[in-house]
Amino acid sequence: MDFFSESYLSAYFPRLVDVCINDDGQLVYVILQNGKLIMSQEYSTDRENYVLPDRQHFPFALARAAEVIRYYEMQDDTLYEDVLSYLKRFSALDDEQWAIVAHYVFLTYLHDHPAIDYCPYLLFNAVPERGKSRTGKSIIYIAFRGIHLVELREANIFRYSENLHGTLFFDIMDISKKAERSNCDDMLLLRYERGAKCSRVLHPDRGAFNDTVYFDIYGPTIIASNKQPDDILETRCLPIIMPNRPDNYENPRKELGLALKARLTAWRAKNFQVELADIESIEDISGRLWDITKPLFLVNALLPVDRGILKYSIQTIAGEKEKSRKGTVEGYLVAVIRDITIEKGLDKFDEWNINISEIRAKYNQGKPEDRHVSAQWIGKRLKSIGFRNRIVHGYSQIRIDHQEYETLIKQYGFIESEILKPTQTLPIKDEHNRDDLREVENGRELTEAREHSFDSPGDREFYEMQEQQREYFAHVKAEEHRESEDQETGDNQDAIPF
Repeated sequence: MDFFSESYLSAYFPRLVDVCINDDGQLVYVILQNGKLIMSQEYSTDRENYVLPDRQHFPFALARAAEVIRYYEMQDDTLYEDVLSYLKRFSALDDEQWAIVAHYVFLTYLHDHPAIDYCPYLLFNAVPERGKSRTGKSIIYIAFRGIHLVELREANIFRYSENLHGTLFFDIMDISKKAERSNCDDMLLLRYERGAKCSRVLHPDRGAFNDTVYFDIYGPTIIASNKQPDDILETRCLPIIMPNRPDNYENPRKELGLALKARLTAWRAKNFQVELADIESIEDISGRLWDITKPLFLVNALLPVDRGILKYSIQTIAGEKEKSRKGTVEGYLVAVIRDITIEKGLDKFDEWNINISEIRAKYNQGKPEDRHVSAQWIGKRLKSIGFRNRIVHGYSQIRIDHQEYETLIKQYGFIESEILKPTQTLPIKDEHNRDDLREVENGRELTEAREHSFDSPGDREFYEMQEQQREYFAHVKAEEHRESEDQETGDNQDAIPF
């Protein structure tokens, strides 16, 4: 020990399973070494010597080391079922959602595995008195180093993330607004990704580079909020629906989860250095949702549980996210593009072009003049979706290929019952439709909505988008009704004898 000039207080380092309590009530490291668990109050590497912080720096219950070692040396086949039974004592969820929650508990113990790059957030969003806090506390009391927080204080979050790598449960009425006011929004947006760091200038007197400190912010996160989080934060979340099932449930307490914590810590010891085989993506789960749910399926491969119910649960979330995209401004634009494509029979081609002016005209259809949007506004929105804009003879177009079209239709919830296979490429647009291009492309931006008070530009945009959607779909419905009446009139006339 004399080789080291100093020792470092540490609660996290490679090979550490967790910090536990020995039979004398003292803190000890439980370390995996040569396939066995050992207890020690300090740990040395070739370069550093680690010692334990005081007990007051661990704001969660600690498992007993002897119990962890005992369960490590035995087969524990009922652990998953026992976790489920424990959780169901405190609140009510559907079985599909319990599957997500139970798998997430296990993920908290493997979130730092080298094969896991993302850790999603569990989101409990509901009106008051639905059991959000109760459910969150029951999870946090058996999760890996679970900490219950009712305030967003960046100093505490940095310490709990950097020093403890803990599972954080944010139990806050309006999580997005609170994060913005507390200067913690970057932490919430980054915590789901391994390797993510938040920077803060803490020492301006030290000059360039030396003035900034970078904090490791990654870790499992649970959120309970009465208000819906903002759209960007929500993409990192797995929403858990709280059903209205009042009953006399038990109150969650830390001591009720201690036995399971010892067993889960032993499960971590068995698996946190095991190589996890990669898995193929699952149908209907793609993009960021696949990134953040893949770890749950990796965990599932280590449990004696059929992955069918987990797969169904995540696919259900995927479907709900598609429906929510359908109600956005971008979803409305995709609906317009879909209508133009179907009306003109363009989806039988490999690629086709649609004029921005044509999309604008359809988008503005049926709205008063002061509610019309400009071609520039349309073009910017289309670029944000991923369409490629180009200028042909001075007029702006987007070019769409069939695969891109199918992907967007699916992502935004407009499921086609039968999408035609492409047979040919659409030729360059001829003079027949040139009149559609005559509108001036550099028109004004979206004008002010009718007299209405808004808290933010985002609120105004959402209000206008909702109004535009209602007007557009009302117009489409009226057109369909008129066509149906015309068809019935024609049928009746054909049946009249002369």
